[in-house]
Amino acid sequence: MPSQADVLTAERLRRARERAGYASAHAAADAFGWPDYPLDESGQRVLTAMRAKLYAHAFHVDPDWLMSGGTEPATGPDGAASGASALSQSTDELAERISRLTDAQRATLVEFLRAMQER
Repeated sequence: MPSQADVLTAERLRRARERAGYASAHAAADAFGWPDYPLDESGQRVLTAMRAKLYAHAFHVDPDWLMSGGTEPATGPDGAASGASALSQSTDELAERISRLTDAQRATLVEFLRAMQER
């Protein structure tokens, strides 16, 4: 049975995921390729610092907040943490979109980028 601290951590993880725009734990798991993510969000598995950093980066929140709470970070409906640079947000969005591509789509993207560099 999860401890009270684990339950609170799981609740913060759920809030971060929802604010980042993912309707369910399974939707986030599928989007990022994290098959065990629902176990963390449900409190069935203790969230490690390493996984907290991974999730925090993906959901644009502070990993310390995920792990220990405190003042909830301000985020907008798009999941972007306030104060984050536009470049960082663009890079995160690009990485997320690329992660959703099929292998064939990624190969096409690489060919396109190579062609663009040759111009």
